[in-house]
Amino acid sequence: MKMKQFIGASILVFIAVFSHAQVASDIKPSAEGKMCEFTAWTPVEVSFDDGTKAPIEYRIRLALRKGIGCHYDLEVVNKSDIKLNIRLKSSYYDKLVKSNFGDEIKETLKPGKGVVGRLVAQGCKKDKGSDLDDYASCLACEFGASIYVSK
Repeated sequence: MKMKQFIGASILVFIAVFSHAQVASDIKPSAEGKMCEFTAWTPVEVSFDDGTKAPIEYRIRLALRKGIGCHYDLEVVNKSDIKLNIRLKSSYYDKLVKSNFGDEIKETLKPGKGVVGRLVAQGCKKDKGSDLDDYASCLACEFGASIYVSK
């Protein structure tokens, strides 16, 4: 019984520490976009538990399709005057293995600096008889990215 209480307490602590860190989720390229073309910048204001706020901006693009992998570039810029810790996370469904996976990139951004993270979704095979181009094929696969920010 003590182990269950420890695990439950650990989960609550984890949620309390990271609950206000998620800034944006389910980030995907535009269906009307083109290969290697970034979406428009999306501004977001991050609020921290101590009452401070920090603006960031992000954009995403489908950079290329290589075999059964779709390569996405997620760019984040720190528009604040404080140093921020950024985590870029992806989640995708691999059609071949029939399971969910994801990538994670951690960076520290000084004021005014940015980062471009490459997130890869594997197992995105084209369906037989499909006339979709590479861009549309990648968008048809389950993929989403999230940004987490902390000080």
